[in-house]
Amino acid sequence: MSASREKKKRQELLASGTVDPKAARQAEQRAAEKKSNILYGVIAAVFVVVAIALVVYNSGIIQRSKTAVTIDGRSYTVPEAAYYYGQAYQSFLNSDTGYFYAITGALNTQASLKSQNYSDDQTWDDYFKEQAVENMRFVHAATAAAKEAGVTLESAELEDFETGLAALKETAAKNGYSYKAYLNVIYGPTMTPSIYESCSKDMLLAGKYADVYGEENFVYTEDQIQGYYDGHKENYDLVDGAIITISGAPEAKTDADGNAVEATDEEKAAAMAAAKETADAILAGYKDGGDLEALADEHGVGYSTNITYSSSITGQWFYDESRRAGDAATLENQSGSSYYVVLFNSRERDEALDYNVRHILVTKDNLELAEGEEATDDQILAKAQEILASWDGTEDGFASLANQYSQDGGSNTNGGLYEDVAKGAMVPAFQNWCYEDGRKNGDTGIVASDYGQHIMYFVGYGSTPYWHFACESALRSAAASDWQVELIDSVTAEVDAGGMNLIGQ
Repeated sequence: MSASREKKKRQELLASGTVDPKAARQAEQRAAEKKSNILYGVIAAVFVVVAIALVVYNSGIIQRSKTAVTIDGRSYTVPEAAYYYGQAYQSFLNSDTGYFYAITGALNTQASLKSQNYSDDQTWDDYFKEQAVENMRFVHAATAAAKEAGVTLESAELEDFETGLAALKETAAKNGYSYKAYLNVIYGPTMTPSIYESCSKDMLLAGKYADVYGEENFVYTEDQIQGYYDGHKENYDLVDGAIITISGAPEAKTDADGNAVEATDEEKAAAMAAAKETADAILAGYKDGGDLEALADEHGVGYSTNITYSSSITGQWFYDESRRAGDAATLENQSGSSYYVVLFNSRERDEALDYNVRHILVTKDNLELAEGEEATDDQILAKAQEILASWDGTEDGFASLANQYSQDGGSNTNGGLYEDVAKGAMVPAFQNWCYEDGRKNGDTGIVASDYGQHIMYFVGYGSTPYWHFACESALRSAAASDWQVELIDSVTAEVDAGGMNLIGQ
């Protein structure tokens, strides 16, 4: 593998979020009730896996002392490698890509990974082992650099770690397992509590060092951020306009046996001609003073104002620098068998400000239910209303209620507070409430999401617009990725096939 290809592949591996603490926290912050620090990212990952019974190692009784990987002379045993394999697998499944692969069946989580191909020359098991080794190299190098720099886990962080372990043990008990047996289900029969905890602390330290290093080195001036925006503005601009889609596909036909019959070239051409006629009629009607949405409804075709940048014919048209307010046209998409009527109103940077908000997540766990009784949405909402009704009207009072009642482990010890929240970080219902027109400091309300009822307290808007935050984040992410690859390249790893073959599924 060439050096450039290897670097690219490593960047892709790191991009999965397995060891990037910033990315992990940003992903977790999207849902308000998720944990917002690396500690919970490391420990809470096992909950998902056990709940859907995905990782079960059946490799028999193995010598725990057998070497699986050697990094710069330091031997890592089978259970240590199994830990990183499990983390790589869990991290992938918790990512948007992994979720898509799982629900579509592209990755069968109920079958052996060794029997499923990731690529032409790798199984999924090979892929996760490769990730495990790369992440072991990163953690090995990062922890060494942390010790050299004097970066250590502080007492508060270790206390949080113990709190996370207590939650893990409680979950194990609820599922009928001892702590050790629970770890064995997830990481294999060689895993022990001491090895699990040691590896988890190493990952925490590596993550903390990455944070510290990034805060000291990945710092950008306003000119650099503006320059990045100027070169990538299509990714951070909002377009106000409309798009009507008219299908140019011929009517589906079947034969006497019900089998689909492919349309002839003449039929395809006729359907496209009809679509163009409809598009031209709609555009003419608009230019004569008609309402575009009403015209779309009249002709029974799709109308949308959701416009984003892409390489499609419509994306290129809307984001053309020459576009001016009032521009309207018809566009042909031959490959997609359709015509579009497009209208451009304006284009501007996404100026949505960050915000500070407190919330109390109310779930079924807030209810006192009889054994076997299922919680209803109405019961959870009623409990949220009851909690809000008990509020004394002050921000401190709301914070106290959040600490008492909220089921969001990421904020129920700090008064339910999330600060400097960027657009896109929280679930839609949560975010939409914060950005409602007229939203002002001190507003309260209750909004529902897939996670429960959120009792909201709006603290106020910040001063960082989304485009600025996103561009700075992109600069930092690229720099962090390059740095991580360099750190990995600073150490060498030798894989012992005999030991490595004893992990995986």
